[in-house]
Amino acid sequence: MIETNPLIALAAYLLAIVTSALLLRAVPKIARHLQHSGESRYASIDGLRGYLAFGVFVHHSVITWIFLRTGVIDFPPSNFYSMLGQGSVALFFMITGFLFWSRLLAQGRNHDWLAFGVSRVFRLYPLYLPLMLLVFVSVFHLQGWQMKEPGLELFKRILAWLTFDRPDINQYRHSGMLISNVTWTLAYEVFFYMALPLAGLVFIYRGSWLQVVLCLIGIYTLYQVIGWEHSLKKHFLASFLGGIAAAYWIRRPALVTWSQSRLASIIAVLALVIAFTAFSRAFKTAPLFLLGLFFVIVASGNNLFGALKPRSIRWLGEISYSTYLLHGFVLWLMVQRLPLLLNIDARETAAYLPLVAVCTCLLILISSATFLYIEQPGMAAGKKVVHWLRQRQKGEKRLPEKVAR
Repeated sequence: MIETNPLIALAAYLLAIVTSALLLRAVPKIARHLQHSGESRYASIDGLRGYLAFGVFVHHSVITWIFLRTGVIDFPPSNFYSMLGQGSVALFFMITGFLFWSRLLAQGRNHDWLAFGVSRVFRLYPLYLPLMLLVFVSVFHLQGWQMKEPGLELFKRILAWLTFDRPDINQYRHSGMLISNVTWTLAYEVFFYMALPLAGLVFIYRGSWLQVVLCLIGIYTLYQVIGWEHSLKKHFLASFLGGIAAAYWIRRPALVTWSQSRLASIIAVLALVIAFTAFSRAFKTAPLFLLGLFFVIVASGNNLFGALKPRSIRWLGEISYSTYLLHGFVLWLMVQRLPLLLNIDARETAAYLPLVAVCTCLLILISSATFLYIEQPGMAAGKKVVHWLRQRQKGEKRLPEKVAR
């Protein structure tokens, strides 16, 4: 049975890694990009991202298989396949908490909030907007380009999708399933980004008690405002704390030294194995503790016996946002729409597995292209916008000086 056989996931990972390795050989631009990435302070985390994003794809592949055979959308019966989705997302949240809290600790009051805000917008939206357009076009194509609701309602749907919500488009049921509803995690990311300066004022900058109270009220207000539309859950947000804990962990040389030992590698692997086999949900105390223990060891630079070090894995990490965001749509096209055109019964194992194999290779190819030609230019554009804003600020400061003279 596909939904309980872990060898299916192993084969999918191997195929993705081979595809990535072949791309590294065939596309010099990719090899150049990775030339110095292995020297990154957080190279192990870069490798981890690749496993996580592809794990979510495997998780949704199994859910899609169950849906095609039963008509029910539910978690897989296997703890392992359930945790490939939930556990991977929890670790993604930890990565976010770690990277940005570490930056706050390092930069203190010199943290560039303007650059932070602009960079987040230009990190999330350049790829998301084309995907959103694809979803809307696909829905209207399936409906014969007929408007089934007033234009004002459609406009409201567009605004909701722009904030990473997924209401039905033009009365097409379960529109979010075209992308496996993956954007729910982006709402949590956005909440973390918006709450970060307030949390910094409470826990790092430490002003007056009134400032602390006002910031805590601000964080709660943000939680209510964003949660009003996205139903934010506290136990999901708790996973960010694992990353914040790791940010403090790596500032203790003795802990870092231990974390890079062979014993720590064994403990990290055991913690991950137990979390992925003993539990079916990640966002509970015990599995979050195990995942947090695993993460602080990886964040300290442990490459888990070399598993996070290969260039092919690091490239999967580089394209992880594309892989995460696009895999649902690629999966929908390949295993739900294409079989209808080719008159293939995707409910048969002999048909479904080859389709997922092709989907795997295609996903890595597409994600590589979107990273190089959408994500990278988007991030570069964000830096240019920050530079332009800085120049404009300098110009506005000089103007009063000239007037005063």
